[in-house]
Amino acid sequence: MSDQIILKVNGQEIAMVPFVQKILINSIEAVTKELNGCPENGDIEISIKRQK
Repeated sequence: MSDQIILKVNGQEIAMVPFVQKILINSIEAVTKELNGCPENGDIEISIKRQK
């Protein structure tokens, strides 16, 4: 797999098996391709801030 995905929670990197990585990459890429004005190439960054 040439794409890379990194999951961090509170700054700590969480290991993922290749199957989970592929699911996340494919899902995120599918959603971004449907957004108007979103380029097909380039890096994608997502940050989720949880409310306590």
